[in-house]
Amino acid sequence: MPQMSVNRLLLLTCGFIVFFDNFVFWGKVFQRIDFFKTAGFGFFLSFSALFFALLYLMLLLFSHKYTLKVFLSIVLIVSAIIGYFSELGVVFDQFMLTNIVDNIKEQNTQETLELLSIPLMIHMGIFAFIPVALLWLVKIKRQTFLIESRNRILTTVVVMVICTIMIWSNMKYLTYFGRENRDLRYFINPLFVVNSGVKYIKENYFPDKKEKFKMIGNDAVINEAKKQKTVGIFIVGETARADHFSLNGYKKLTNPKLVKQNIMNFSNVASCGTSTAYSVPCMFSLLGKNDYSPQKADNQSNVLDILQTAGVKVFWLDNNSSCKGVCTRIENKNILSQGKFDISMLDGLKSYIDKQESDVLVVLHSLGSHGPRYYKRYPKAFEVFTPVCKNTPEKCTNEEVNNAYDNSILYTDYLIDSTIQLMKKNYLNSFVFYTSDHGESLGEKSVYLHGLPYIIAPKEQTHVPMLAWFSDEKSGDINQSLSHDNISHSLLGLFKVKTKVYDKALDVFH
Repeated sequence: MPQMSVNRLLLLTCGFIVFFDNFVFWGKVFQRIDFFKTAGFGFFLSFSALFFALLYLMLLLFSHKYTLKVFLSIVLIVSAIIGYFSELGVVFDQFMLTNIVDNIKEQNTQETLELLSIPLMIHMGIFAFIPVALLWLVKIKRQTFLIESRNRILTTVVVMVICTIMIWSNMKYLTYFGRENRDLRYFINPLFVVNSGVKYIKENYFPDKKEKFKMIGNDAVINEAKKQKTVGIFIVGETARADHFSLNGYKKLTNPKLVKQNIMNFSNVASCGTSTAYSVPCMFSLLGKNDYSPQKADNQSNVLDILQTAGVKVFWLDNNSSCKGVCTRIENKNILSQGKFDISMLDGLKSYIDKQESDVLVVLHSLGSHGPRYYKRYPKAFEVFTPVCKNTPEKCTNEEVNNAYDNSILYTDYLIDSTIQLMKKNYLNSFVFYTSDHGESLGEKSVYLHGLPYIIAPKEQTHVPMLAWFSDEKSGDINQSLSHDNISHSLLGLFKVKTKVYDKALDVFH
């Protein structure tokens, strides 16, 4: 069994992570520098030294010879996971970490299992399990405290001196390149996720000041006497992108049923975020995208609370992971564990609505087009576009990925149409309102899934469909620029709610 000092083991681990778990980062770097010119090669050397030094210092802080192997094993496994999903275009910022933590809290094993695949296992075998196995084969050389401390200090000094020389000699180009390519920081593995983790912990567990829950819209009242109660269904879509709705000009007929309905179609709508955990609370918040944060939204009333205050019966029915805190203070039910398709949310809905004497708003949180297993979002009868991808997206052809995704949009068309039929047959004063939480990348520029920071997210992840049907059958194509900011005020307007927090300018139906 080979022997190795703690220090040498740290250095080898750092080298492995920097150069073998950062293919995406280095790939993007090499696309933007000329490696064979002095400036480009100098940047590569200086940034490698800086990256290595920062990672070494981070690992050094948490390394003790009795816990070293366990700690380094965790770091290697996490770095390998991040490296794999980075190749799909996933960025692990604090909002992605929020999604991950929420899934753990909610014991959402279904979503986790769908991420498992043979390519992931192969990647983990090469970049995590083999290195970890080799790590455990190494016997840590016993050294006295003084010798080990001396070696650590000397190594740290040498690393820092080399790093300083490299940076100093290439300072001008390094500064310029860093300023012009700030997006690259999202792919530095695992340093960026550590930074994101610190932000997540600070914002969620050590906020600057814990403010008292802010009640807004307490003055809300329904401002109109009606012969018939208003019945509304708001469908929260999942991972639907506007350019794959044939209503918006997509070449495939993905909306064969909705095209026959008299609806208002909004073709130019931007999502609040690129993940469910960020966007769902945002679309029901009255903060607006510019002032919104999940923490702020969680600490004040949302539009569903205000509608409830006004006298509307509000019910949240979930076939997704959770309502992300939006439905905490209203009646809610989650049926995801039943493993049914989205259409099952309509079962018994008429009976529930008929029991209510007041106006009613039912929010249906659908599973929609949640990836990467798009083919699992619809019954076999809806597999119209073939062949379909039944593997991880990067292992399928573009045609297969798009076909599977488009079939899920076809099923969403069926869900919305069925909801409209339910309203049309039973309620004289009713509406159906739909939008998606965010979009999805399907391999454009080798990016898959969603969750990229908004500042660098492609339009595929932020351009979402939005449409509405009304019992009085008003219709039209609305091309003005809209966003999730319009939803809360539009809902207040639909129920004729009078309150100081209502902004008529943001009500798309006014």
